[in-house]
Amino acid sequence: SKKMNSKSLRDEGLRFAGRFASIFFRSLRQNLRNTRVNMIRIVGSVGQAFLFSGIFKRVRDGVPIAQGIADRTALLTFSAINMSMMALMKTLDLFGREMTVVARERMRKQYSSLEYLLSKALAELPIDASFAAIFAAVLKLTTGLRCSMTALASTLAIMTVAGASLGFAIGSMTPDVDSAMMAGVPIMVIFMAIGIINPGGVDLDNPSPRIIEWMKLASPIKWAIEALCVAEFRDMEFSEEGKPGSWRFQDLPKMGALALVQNGNQVLEALGLGDKKYIDLMKSLAFLSATNLLVSWFGLQFMSPYFIETNSYKNGSSCHESIDQ
Repeated sequence: SKKMNSKSLRDEGLRFAGRFASIFFRSLRQNLRNTRVNMIRIVGSVGQAFLFSGIFKRVRDGVPIAQGIADRTALLTFSAINMSMMALMKTLDLFGREMTVVARERMRKQYSSLEYLLSKALAELPIDASFAAIFAAVLKLTTGLRCSMTALASTLAIMTVAGASLGFAIGSMTPDVDSAMMAGVPIMVIFMAIGIINPGGVDLDNPSPRIIEWMKLASPIKWAIEALCVAEFRDMEFSEEGKPGSWRFQDLPKMGALALVQNGNQVLEALGLGDKKYIDLMKSLAFLSATNLLVSWFGLQFMSPYFIETNSYKNGSSCHESIDQ
């Protein structure tokens, strides 16, 4: 009996591996074969990095000046929003177009929702993260950002994974690509609005309503911006020309809570990030990605359209009737 159970488990494991590999390589080929879209994403990533470096000219090489604080904060914010939106829109489009086919194949017991989701994520998320790394590399080389290349690239890469996994979650709960787009764009706009840091400063004694605080936990943009700001400003020292007391008053920052700050740690205090640690923020971003994938599995398992197979003996043909839950 034990030998039979062992053999059964081994056979089931081999079948699982075979199904997983089949879906994985199909998704991988689908992404690699789409060279036109990939080239557009590469050109877009490089072009946007050059555009941002041209807009935020105060983020320059050398010792940072206090006047450039606002530009640095805005540059990091737009970078996070940019990567998140690109990953979300691409995933919503591709995932939404596959839903009908996936539901039909699952009806035929070709694979389970978990096998599909895991293989899909393993095939696509590293590719999405690579475009974020390209953007980060060009941005780092063309600006004077102080954070390391590793911190910038890894934060934007995991940010992209979080955005793509959010697309999986939304797409799994919608019947087609149009519905996914209609739901995904407003959700990301909300996450953007509650995720950006108020340049006027954060009053920790007067927090936002509790429901907004809960919603912030689900915003990948929030975690990414905070991680980037902590990596950029922690222990930053300004040049003498931009410190308070200097005769060049025009070099002082002129944005709300950022006015008259003397170093990077004071910037973080003004933004409400004084006690935040980079590694903890990255863990939260990774946890959010895993949570989005779990929600995606739930949507695929219980909310995706299903099919009833009906055989038509007329002309020896068969058809499938789609039924939306």
